[in-house]
Amino acid sequence: MFTIGQVAKEVGLNIGAVRFYESRGLLEPAARDEHNNRLYTNQEIKWLIFIKCLRETGMSVQEIKKYRNLVNVGTSTLPERIELIQNQKQKLLDEIEEKKSQLIHLDNKLERYFRGENY
Repeated sequence: MFTIGQVAKEVGLNIGAVRFYESRGLLEPAARDEHNNRLYTNQEIKWLIFIKCLRETGMSVQEIKKYRNLVNVGTSTLPERIELIQNQKQKLLDEIEEKKSQLIHLDNKLERYFRGENY
């Protein structure tokens, strides 16, 4: 079992974020020790790492909660979970393409400056 501080450090989140995810129902309420400190398992750490990944791809807290609820229902929800992840993957791929386009524009601007153009 790991304390909230250990978990936050391991996952790369702050303690407030871990508490936030728990308060929003993305994490099951933590077990508590005799001093009422939150305790987490390896499985919960893995889940937090995945939550962080999903958030970094732009998935909303509501969508992650929907995904979490589907996981809790069981394997019958696999098609819906696959769809959620595929949709998020496509959004991320679209963003990558947009960033590539922006990078090309910046490179073009730099080339003009290096040629002595002033615009």
